[in-house]
Amino acid sequence: MEFKTIKNIKDAKIEGLIYGIYSQGEDKKPLLPDWIDKKAPELKDFFANLAQMVSFSNLEIEGQKIRKVILVGLGEKNKSNQLSFCSAYANAFVGLKQLNYEKIGLFLENEKFAKALSSQIEMANYNFSKYKEKKEQKTEIKEVYFISDKDITKEIEIGKIFAQAANYTRELQNEPPNLANPEYIAQKAKELASKNNLEIFIIKGEELKQKNLNALYWVGRGSAVPPHYVAILYKGNKNSKEIDLAIVGKGITFDSGGLSLKPSEYMEDMKFDKSGACAVLGIMEGISKLKLNKNVLGVLALAENLPSGSAYKPGDIIKAYNNKTIEVLNTDAEGRVALADALAYTEDKFKPKIMIDFATLTGACVVALGDIAAGILSEDKELTKKLIEAGERVNERLWELPTWEEYHEKVKSQIADVKNIGEKGMAGATAGYSFLRNFVNKARWAHIDIAGVAAYEKPKFGLEAGATGFGVRLTLEYLTNS
Repeated sequence: MEFKTIKNIKDAKIEGLIYGIYSQGEDKKPLLPDWIDKKAPELKDFFANLAQMVSFSNLEIEGQKIRKVILVGLGEKNKSNQLSFCSAYANAFVGLKQLNYEKIGLFLENEKFAKALSSQIEMANYNFSKYKEKKEQKTEIKEVYFISDKDITKEIEIGKIFAQAANYTRELQNEPPNLANPEYIAQKAKELASKNNLEIFIIKGEELKQKNLNALYWVGRGSAVPPHYVAILYKGNKNSKEIDLAIVGKGITFDSGGLSLKPSEYMEDMKFDKSGACAVLGIMEGISKLKLNKNVLGVLALAENLPSGSAYKPGDIIKAYNNKTIEVLNTDAEGRVALADALAYTEDKFKPKIMIDFATLTGACVVALGDIAAGILSEDKELTKKLIEAGERVNERLWELPTWEEYHEKVKSQIADVKNIGEKGMAGATAGYSFLRNFVNKARWAHIDIAGVAAYEKPKFGLEAGATGFGVRLTLEYLTNS
């Protein structure tokens, strides 16, 4: 799907058009363009309330007949935000997709949302249906024209790159666990590195134990497929050997809970427990396309958490890479155990200035924030602020959760350095952070819990149900503005 920018609808021949209109307030008729018949019966109940839509067929605009025009309500301008704006357009776009048009246009009244809207439209066009025997025969949209009297070409192009990287992540997230195991994701990392001429380092299976990555090793020991530590290095700044940012992703390709077995209904979506690692690969893909002048390391902590005779057990004590000992009280809190080694080893061997981890870590974060925002926890307030602001600009919201010292006491163990769960039913998202902070030494670091936003149960914001690619756009936005 190709994106183009034009200043006037006369500059392109299109079949479908989306036109956003702000509301003038409750029970007040909106201001409509001149080419709309104000007395049209379709407009009787149209007040341009947020996401309200009305459509017209075969309208003549600027000398050309448009087969379908959708007016989409944007709500009151002083109450509108970027996410609601982009979602309204994306939902209208999904409607036009059903009509087998090849060329459509979008009137963009607010050019400051251009980059975010470009991303949202590209992501709304994504569909995961590769395993269906009979695929719907539909004409694909080939060209999307963004109509604005401002020069928005650069923003549209960057937004599309962000979304393509996020869609790359979504494709990996959506892959089923019988296919997308640690070996498969590691192979995808190799392919990405080869395509983009990136360096790659892989440690797997017994070699993890030899290099003292015992925590990651034991999390994956119950599976026939060995766990992997994968690191991909992008060198965009040839004048420096320092790594500006390391992004670490939890990649539990399937989480049964291990011997602390989940109920079956909680396993159905556990293919998405690899979402952090998939986000890292999407970020590295996006960085390569953007050719950023930074040195960035992408790290994947890959394992399957399965019960077996060789699986790790409640009551085990594991010595992590940094020599701190972990008392395992619940094998279903495995993500933080795997990340412990990934964070400690990455900081020790690569010495990044900043580390960010993405992890579907806790159900507590889902309870607190639902599927609207991810939780961010960090004692680095400047880094937190920059990441939250980056997320707002690309429709990936972060909400800061507390990191007070009193919480850290709750993950201390009587017989080891730390235990892998906090107090039952209390501040679970912060407990995950409190555990992980034991495995970060000097690097500036932020932990982002994406448990609620990694996948949607139902279509949302113009995106289909399933993987969201969360974390890719906000990290690319952060990197391009830091």
